[in-house]
Amino acid sequence: MIRTLLTLGSIIAIIALIIVAVGHYDRETSEVPAPVTETKEYRNTEHGYALVYPGDLDILEYTPDMATIGRLIEGGIEGVVDVRVAVILGEPGESFIEAATRNLANLCAADGPDGSFSCTGVERSAPFVSRSGAIGYEAYLTGTLRTFTTVSVETVSKGPYYAFLLEGDAGASKILVVHAPLNQSASEADAAAIRAVAESVSFMEPQTADGVERYIAENISRLSPEPEVLGGTYYVTAIEAANGAGTVSYEDGHNAYTADFTYTQNADGTVSVTSFVIRR
Repeated sequence: MIRTLLTLGSIIAIIALIIVAVGHYDRETSEVPAPVTETKEYRNTEHGYALVYPGDLDILEYTPDMATIGRLIEGGIEGVVDVRVAVILGEPGESFIEAATRNLANLCAADGPDGSFSCTGVERSAPFVSRSGAIGYEAYLTGTLRTFTTVSVETVSKGPYYAFLLEGDAGASKILVVHAPLNQSASEADAAAIRAVAESVSFMEPQTADGVERYIAENISRLSPEPEVLGGTYYVTAIEAANGAGTVSYEDGHNAYTADFTYTQNADGTVSVTSFVIRR
């Protein structure tokens, strides 16, 4: 009987030691901080913008207008994110987003020995603002893949594309585009990495000079006397403000307007728009 009790007591003691040891291990492992992902910065002085990308990737700049972020391989780079600056010319009556999207559609056109690919329209789009306040929009395009051997046609989604207005207007604009490599469909693209780079975009000379312009950009849908149409959302394409007055150009992808506004700004930075009139 005594031997039995001693054996049982030993077992209990061993179990207790195991529980304590496991608990100590869990605490140690749970308290280990998650590794911090380092980042690198790319600054383009030619066009006045900067962006940040993951530290485990590299960037290959072909020209000041074009660069690829990815993994260096022998003879080149395996792209994850493409960055380019393009000049687009608007057509009569065409809005900025229409002109920019037409340029994006031209980017995705490609011909190969077995088939051809072309973008035929906008799948979806939405306003987009980077963490620094750079104003742009996000878009996915609808593409058509034609295979010569089978004469088959397949609809493919392309994107995401993040386009930022660097300067100009719908007539002649310079835009910065952050997008997936041209040889990737939306399902193949690393959308999270592309969006992270787009969110980091900043301008060396900020798009918005002060809190007034940021306030107008963030509240343009509420300030506009003309409502958005066909599911569009207003976003600002150009804005200037100084000494209590300013001018803003904005659109929703269907209609574009230019408006004059007046404002007051308190010492604490609070902005009040006292008038907002669309030019006719």
